[in-house]
Amino acid sequence: MIVQWWMFLFFILVLFFSSVVFANPFDSFENELKDYIDSENNQNSELDPEIRDLFQPDSKDDDEFNFKKSYSNGSIRLPSHINVSRLISTTVIKSEKNASTTYKVKAKDTLSTIASHYNLKVETIKQLNKLKTDNIKIGQILNLSIPKVQTASTIYKMKVFALPVVTAKVSSRFGYRRDPFNPNVNNFHSGLDLSAPVGTPVIASADGIIEFKGRNGGYGNTVIIRHKDGYKTIYAHCSTTTVEIGEEVKMGTVIGSVGRTGTATGAHLHFEVMQRGKFINPESALQKIEIVTAKAPQNSKS
Repeated sequence: MIVQWWMFLFFILVLFFSSVVFANPFDSFENELKDYIDSENNQNSELDPEIRDLFQPDSKDDDEFNFKKSYSNGSIRLPSHINVSRLISTTVIKSEKNASTTYKVKAKDTLSTIASHYNLKVETIKQLNKLKTDNIKIGQILNLSIPKVQTASTIYKMKVFALPVVTAKVSSRFGYRRDPFNPNVNNFHSGLDLSAPVGTPVIASADGIIEFKGRNGGYGNTVIIRHKDGYKTIYAHCSTTTVEIGEEVKMGTVIGSVGRTGTATGAHLHFEVMQRGKFINPESALQKIEIVTAKAPQNSKS
């Protein structure tokens, strides 16, 4: 009886180990991949209303902006541009000043003709020169007062760079930090991480020309833009990119969408700023301002 129980137990163990040894090693991987794809699809189909609004046209009646290639299942499309205002503030400065000059009387000159030429009154010229009559002599030097001249200048305070993901939250800053893949190591983080759902539009932070677009190692799908004054901006881990090398872009041009390509722990945009080949803190760049002064046409008052 005992021998029969041992034989039965031995048979059960043989069946168990056979199922383990000869099982398809890709079954587990395929199941995990299916679960991941399902979770990604659910995430894309349930975007926040605030994010979904960013995918809508800038204007129903404006054909200037063409829509980019659809990101997900075709129900959501990336706009070509998101309006971002560079203007921070406007200040108007007005000033007035008197301009004085002298005039040497010529032949056939009269106080009336001189007054008319300089937009003055005869009595004003007489008072300035203490004349009792209208009589003047050739070669006489007259003091003239030109009417007040009003000048106006408008000072515009402008952003140099705009936040490339307008609805993002900062998840990691520039500088040394604990390595997200190895908590025992501190490394230098050369950019600013902007957390947002996969598919959120990414815009050009400033006017410039596309210098690079494509896969870039751990950066995943990357776009690099060259700007004036030696600046470059880098946009990494994108899900999609919608621009081409050599293309000219403006602040607000949609260049792609947030993703998690490359080496990334979650959906975010890794944003870097360089000036003349050196990394600078993106948050400092985002605070930079440009002063533009424009003078209004001069107006004369009598």
